Amino acid sequence: MVRLGTMTVMKILVVDDSEHIRLRLSWQVGAIPGLEQVWVALTGIQAQKLLTRMKPALLVLEPQLSDGDPVHLIPLFKSTHADLKVAVLTDDATGHSRQRCLQAGADWFFDKSTEFTQLLDLIHQLSDASLLTQHSNATVPHGGSHE
Repeated sequence: MVRLGTMTVMKILVVDDSEHIRLRLSWQVGAIPGLEQVWVALTGIQAQKLLTRMKPALLVLEPQLSDGDPVHLIPLFKSTHADLKVAVLTDDATGHSRQRCLQAGADWFFDKSTEFTQLLDLIHQLSDASLLTQHSNATVPHGGSHE
């Protein structure tokens, strides 16, 4: 998370090769207070580069990308970014897919067609928690700092 003045900004990286999903998530998540930085990637390679550069608090990941299956990258992402949370959002919501993603280290698993709203609810909760943390911890009075 980034602290700007007295406002904490939670960063989210959305990795999905569906333009519709990327736009929908960016638009809806971007309207949530405290979530002003929503980045998008179309491929696992782009995700790796952006993850290193932007250090998001939440990664929303589609496990079926045009350049391959990024599920094997979840342990790497989490080992190099200890505070990273991973939410999988997919059309392949079979029990096998769910188990595979959670075993790889995903924190949550959502079906695109039936649980999209639950993902948005989770993001609201994470944003509220970051705002609560911001108000309970000392904040920088002006300027900015990175956590």
